[in-house]
Amino acid sequence: MILRRFIAFLLVAILCAFSGCIFSPHKKPPGGPPPPIYPHLDNPYSVLDALAMAYTAKDSNEVKVLYDSLYIGTSIDQVDQTNLSFTRALEVAHVASLAKSLDIRSVLLEFPPSKTRFTDQADPPGWATVQILQNMHVTVDTAAETYLLYDSGVTTEFKFIPKTPDPSSTTDTTWKIVRWSENHQ
Repeated sequence: MILRRFIAFLLVAILCAFSGCIFSPHKKPPGGPPPPIYPHLDNPYSVLDALAMAYTAKDSNEVKVLYDSLYIGTSIDQVDQTNLSFTRALEVAHVASLAKSLDIRSVLLEFPPSKTRFTDQADPPGWATVQILQNMHVTVDTAAETYLLYDSGVTTEFKFIPKTPDPSSTTDTTWKIVRWSENHQ
């Protein structure tokens, strides 16, 4: 009996050694490709690049890193003209639900190349604003069809708050999204 257990244990150990044990840091995690390597969040443009990558990867953990705890997003529902408001928790939950959905094959968030950074004098000191005059595109591919979201005539503004000092940054500052607004014309 003891010999059987020893042989079974030995076989498992040999299999782990040759094939890579499930607990090995070199073995790929189950459930698809690994998340992308995100840029350092040392400027607002890098944060937008990371947002596009995280949204496309349906990575709610990274999305949580990108939004400040005081984040508020605003938009207007184009069907009934009601004001919409979003929190960090809602943004994270939205991306998590995209990842959990069995119907959604892929998601793609694309920002146009033209983005303007400026300082809005109405904001607290140190904040930065990036305005996007062209349309952002969100493409959602499902088993049934592909949806393209965001209509023309939309100006989007992202406001960023600096976090200093941040030892994870080469510039000693990282940025987070603290406001987002969508203005329809």
